[in-house]
Parts: sequence; C-alpha cells; structure tokens
Amino acid sequence: MSSFPTSFADPDGSGKEWTAHTGFHIKNAATSGPTGLSPIQIKSAYNLPQTGGSGTIAIVDAYDDPTVTSDLDTFSSQFGLPMISTGYFTKNKMATSIPVDAGWALEISLDVQWAHAIAPNAKILLVEARSNSITDLLAAVDYARSQPDVVAISMSWGGNEFSGESSYDSHFTSSYGAAFFVSSGDSGAGVSWPASSSNVVAVGGTTLTFSGSTLTSETAWSGSGGGISRYEAEPLYQLNYGVSGTNGYRAVPDISYNGDPVSGVSVYDSTPYSGQTGWWKVGGTSAGAPQWAAIQALGHSATNSNLYTDAKTSYSSYFRDITQGSNGYPATTGYDMVTGLGSPLTQYFAAPPTPDFALSAMTPISIPVGSYGTSTVTVTPLNSYTGTVSLTATHTGGLTTTLNPTSVINGGTSTLTITVPTGTSPGSYTVTVTGTDGTLTHTTQVTVNIPSTTKTMSVTVSTDRSSYSRGSTARITVTAKDQTTGSLLAGASVTITVTSPTGSKWTSSGRTASNGRVTFNYRIGSTRGTYSIAATVTLTGYQTGTGSGSFLVN
Repeated sequence: MSSFPTSFADPDGSGKEWTAHTGFHIKNAATSGPTGLSPIQIKSAYNLPQTGGSGTIAIVDAYDDPTVTSDLDTFSSQFGLPMISTGYFTKNKMATSIPVDAGWALEISLDVQWAHAIAPNAKILLVEARSNSITDLLAAVDYARSQPDVVAISMSWGGNEFSGESSYDSHFTSSYGAAFFVSSGDSGAGVSWPASSSNVVAVGGTTLTFSGSTLTSETAWSGSGGGISRYEAEPLYQLNYGVSGTNGYRAVPDISYNGDPVSGVSVYDSTPYSGQTGWWKVGGTSAGAPQWAAIQALGHSATNSNLYTDAKTSYSSYFRDITQGSNGYPATTGYDMVTGLGSPLTQYFAAPPTPDFALSAMTPISIPVGSYGTSTVTVTPLNSYTGTVSLTATHTGGLTTTLNPTSVINGGTSTLTITVPTGTSPGSYTVTVTGTDGTLTHTTQVTVNIPSTTKTMSVTVSTDRSSYSRGSTARITVTAKDQTTGSLLAGASVTITVTSPTGSKWTSSGRTASNGRVTFNYRIGSTRGTYSIAATVTLTGYQTGTGSGSFLVN
C-alpha cells in the first residue's frame, strides 16, 4: 500500500490502491494486414504534414511490452515511416523486472506507433511503469517530465475521480515546458482523472467517415468521456473562453480526435492479445492522446492556454466544430462536453515562440596556483532552436582559457579549460563565457577560486611536570608540526609568555626550534596558583601558529 492519503489510495472504499485502466477498443480480430485507417488518411483528415516533429514525445504506460521495438519497426515499414534504427525510439523501464500485460502491451503499441506516425521526425521515449497503480504511474510521469528534451507527454489511461485529486496535479507540470495529454475516457458521459486535471489537455473522441480516400464527416463518438469534474476548479482558460454550465468546476474534454473503433486506426502488435497477434483496428480516446502529443511536437503550441485563446479569436482557422452526435451530452456549436473545442485543422495553435538557446556552466571551481581545471559549458536549445552557437571566454586576472569545441550545433556541451599560472595571487576570479548566434547572445559566468598557498601548522605546549614548588624551575617545551603531514618544522621561531595568577608575566622571544622543538627554563617565583603559557610560532610559508598550556605552583 502506498503512503498516499486514504482518499487517494482507496477512493472507492475497496481497500485497494487507486489503479488506472487503458482507453483502447478493438473492432475486429487480428489480421495479417492493416484494416484500420492509415497515417495518410488521418493526416489528410486533420490537415497535418506528412513529415516533421522535433524534441521528444514521452509515452507513459504501465507494464512491459516486450515486442514494442520490433512492432514499431513493422508499423514504420508498412507505412513508409523512419525506422527506429535511426535513433527515434528509447524505452525506459521503471524497474528491472516488469510483468507483461497483454492489454497494456496493445495500448503501448497504439501509443508509440501513432505518435511516431503523426510526428515522424520527433523522438519517442516510452516510460513503462511497474504497474497500473497510481504510485507507479506517477513515478513514471515524474521521470518523463524530468527529461529536458521532452516536449509532450501522453497518458492514455485514467480512473475514477477522488477527493483531493487536485493535490496531485503538480505531477503534470514541467520546468522544461512539456505539455500533458490525457484520454478523456471511453464510457460516455462522465469524468475521469487525470483527464480532469486543469494541467492536462483532455482528449475526447469522434467518428471519422470516409468515402474512398475523402473525408465526408466527423461526428461525436458516443463513447467519448466528458462532463463536469466533481473536484477540480474551473481553470482560467475555460473561464476566459466562456464555457457555460460548469458551476465553477472543470469541464472535460478540451479537444477531440478520431476515437470510434468503427473508424479505428491500424496497429501492429506481436505480443498475444486474446491469443492473437498481427494487425488490429483500434479506437478509443487513448488513440487521440498520443496523436495530440505528436501535434505538440509538430507545432510546439498545443497547450490549453493557446487552444482556448485561438478558439476565441479565430475558431474556424484552428478547429473543426463537431455539432452532431452525443455521449449523453450533445455536440453543439463551439465548446461541448463530448468533443470539447473540436478536432484540429492545423499543427499550429499560436505563433510559434522564437527559437533561442540557454547557456549554463558548472561553477564554482577551485584551482591551485600552477594547475588547471575544467568546467562544462552547456548549450540548451529552446523553442525548437537548431542553430550553431559560437563560444568565447573572457576573464579577470592572469588566467588563461580555452574552449573545445568553440562552436556547438543544435545544443550540446563544450569543455572550458582554465589554467592558473605560477605567481597568480590567491582569491576569487571570474571567467565569462559568451554564446552567440546572429542576434542571439547569452552569457554565463564561472567563478574560479584560487586557494592560498600558505600552509598551516599545529602547536603544542607541554611541561616536564604538572605541578611545581615555589622557587623551582619549570621546563616548558613547544613543538611545531605541519598541520597536514605531521612533520616537525625545523627552523620555526618560537615566542612564549608565562602569566602568573597575580598578572605579572615573563616573555622569551625569537628562540629557534632547530628540530621542530624548543625548550624554555622558567624560574618560578613565590606566587602560588595556576600559571598560563601562551606560545606563538612563525615560519616562512606557514600561517602563524599558536598553542597554550598551564602548570600548578604549590
């Protein structure tokens, strides 16, 4: 059992942790060849380009699909897509050993193949959770959103809403700007989580009808999940658009896509499902989530903020309005709770942001005089940046610097080597690295700390006895050693001061410790009590050392 609160771990009172289910539906038994819609038909229906895509699309699903790689190759070969051998696909398992689930394996094949179909030049990262428990799925989501090159995250799964669900919506945020896409469900009117999260784009379902290769209509699919959340507040983008009848709660879905298994897409899966392998005709809102994630990889603008803004300002330029059909809620003009804003007519939903890059470096670094050190300079592409950044370094003091390489293409790293010449004064220095590409210029600074070359010593003070009689002589020995090596410091200059209880003192200065030790004879007067000894030791190349001791006079 996880450490989530009761309302999360056990939302239905069954004593079991919240689990997710997939959202695919199959129309027919497996066949030896594809019988569903092809990538060309889908792209034609939604006015999408045949090629394109950048960044990485992360697919988060549960359990292991052992044949996903070979199945993606079969799919790609069938439809003339780039093969994964060219570096388009990576699989990350969240545990060393993950069981195989036939249903989830078919879901994975659907998600991976159709994300690749829509954005064939984008990379695919499949993240396999250990199970369909929410603990494991969110761990997989967290891994996906931690990857800096991920631009879209697809989650074709969901489950019942539960009290407190909004507390976990922070998992659907990305410091790198990735957008999250979730299937809205396949049981008609009703809302599931995480589709209800205001941080995700919830994808509903439609039915495509073709006459030959020509699209004749798109209507609402009766299985498309949609409605009003019980727990999630209405987000600002829906308020600004003017979604009505929500009573202050989140409406689902946001947009839609082909989901009816009658107009399902072709998927190849060689992990046996219901004892069969081969080509399946697959539908469900889980078919739409990865394809919308791919649209994000094509245009880098398919966020809810952009979608609702564009629908309000120029609806017909961006969306096909679905006005026929029902899931229990009717499809109507504009937004409705079966198809959301509608289906896409473009991959661009706002003016694409200006391509740019960020520059960073490892700092601070410590370099001794007469030595050198390195710092890794990183160029991170932003907003689909694909240029060449020229790098230069300037610095304070007498340091010398080199960069290798001096230019970075499409993001990457360069090694900054910093040399501290002999004679450089200890202290803090700054190296400024500048990256330039045309009018784009950014800088980052590396702090170089040069430690002092002065060594340190340890000083001990001892006497031949712990107590003396008045008028006797105390033998005081001062020992000086190197703090690091422990070796005796011959040639050190030693000064001691002896203070009696009445405040009078005796000082002997400038004695040389020829072998690292020096002994003083102190004639004790008539005052009883504890006498204090303070020793000061100096030696060229070392910091001044001090030590102390005491003895008793009876």
